Amino acid sequence: MAKPTMKILYGPPGTGKTWRATREAVRATAPDLYNACKTDDELKKLHDNLVADGRILWVTFHPSYSYEDFVEGFRPTVSEDGQLAYKVVDGPFKMLCQRARLTADIPLGEILKDAAGRRAGEVVQKDSAGWVVRVTPNRSDEVAERIDKFVPRYVVSKILSKKLSPKIFSIPGKALVRLEDYGIDPDDKRLPKPDLKKGESRESRVGALVRKIAAADAEIFSSSDLANAAHIGAIVRRTLELQDTPQKSPTPVTLVIDEINRAETSRVFGDLLTLLEANKREGEMEEKHIWLPYSKEPFTIPPSVSIIGTMNTVDRSLTALDFAMRRRFEFVHTTTNPELVPVIYGNIPLRDFLRRVNNRLSLLLGSGHEFGHSFFMHQSLSASICSMSWQNLPDAESRSVAHILRLNIIPTLAEYFHNDQARINAVIGTTQINSKNISLFESNPVDDSAFIDRLDGDYELSNGKSLTYADWWDPSNENWNGEMFIEFTKALASGK
Repeated sequence: MAKPTMKILYGPPGTGKTWRATREAVRATAPDLYNACKTDDELKKLHDNLVADGRILWVTFHPSYSYEDFVEGFRPTVSEDGQLAYKVVDGPFKMLCQRARLTADIPLGEILKDAAGRRAGEVVQKDSAGWVVRVTPNRSDEVAERIDKFVPRYVVSKILSKKLSPKIFSIPGKALVRLEDYGIDPDDKRLPKPDLKKGESRESRVGALVRKIAAADAEIFSSSDLANAAHIGAIVRRTLELQDTPQKSPTPVTLVIDEINRAETSRVFGDLLTLLEANKREGEMEEKHIWLPYSKEPFTIPPSVSIIGTMNTVDRSLTALDFAMRRRFEFVHTTTNPELVPVIYGNIPLRDFLRRVNNRLSLLLGSGHEFGHSFFMHQSLSASICSMSWQNLPDAESRSVAHILRLNIIPTLAEYFHNDQARINAVIGTTQINSKNISLFESNPVDDSAFIDRLDGDYELSNGKSLTYADWWDPSNENWNGEMFIEFTKALASGK
């Protein structure tokens, strides 16, 4: 089997890391189908199908993301007696590994059957989180003719890991049932003595009692959850059938972690870090297992699990990846590609403008702080026009460039330079037109010499400039001067 993809795409914002991660995920999961795609629309459809099939899973890390969110952890539930209780719930990574061990997933449109072979519902939607099953109520007092019910994958995974029977989801309430049909030992100490008046025996009990014990064994249900839940049992039953299908090798699956460095990765992965190495995966020569801390189950990672991450290298608030994590991944630098930006847009030399700004940033901050091409691609520019009041004006294109500068580019520069007004002005705020300095910012018009005279020598005055945008290049302002803005961008692009 091919080696799993372990790759992190890193670079400044707007360089297409997430766009590229989508394609890398499809390539890692279904390389033959990826190579057959001729257009972006075909590739997007393939990606969406793989997500729906549970083979590509997207998660986004954030500072409070933890092992309990990612692998498994306790989650609050209400017990049978109405008290708060905590039960172990699988996280997305553990569920993805379980998906890798399945030959296939339940397809859309499949008609599910209950234990008696009757229709239990139809799979009408699905994704990496679970399935939506459309059921027909069997009671005359139901308001709707059909009801859509969601079946989470972690629920099915829990039932499978505990080897519980799908029959627990269709236990009659008042009728007598055989204990062995639901995996319950007649000598189970939780069973009360048989109620002879109800016809109970050592091997049988009333269904309502069996439900309570089955719910306790499942650890994620109450007895009421097991009533009218034949659709869940049908999903479990069909998944068991798929598991039993002969499989030569695990199914390729891919986890995409957006903003992987926004969480403390050593805390999120924990002791799974060792299992990420290709030679320590399931079935390999140096296969390793760990005991999961909450479920107390042995765990290993299938060799077909790929992980692709994206990492912003500019944001100073993000956590750096430690060396143990770094050596398990390939790092691919995603850089700005000005060739994807229009040469001229709204009479503005947009490609040269972006190159000039990025060149100045490289000189001041070094490589890796440039602005990505996605800020000024046709799609971004068009999107900025669509919802604005000036969308139908003849100079809407030049206004959209100004709009992006005001809302995206300059605020990011302010972060880069810690609001250092002089550097912001040097990079993008000021240029010369006909030997006259033109600024995108307002000068401080207030002459308060009396106030300044009262200050002692410990006070340091600013350079007299503010980060307040001038009205003349506000695309929504009546003072908008489109001709001057175009001249401004041309002058800056030429290096003035």
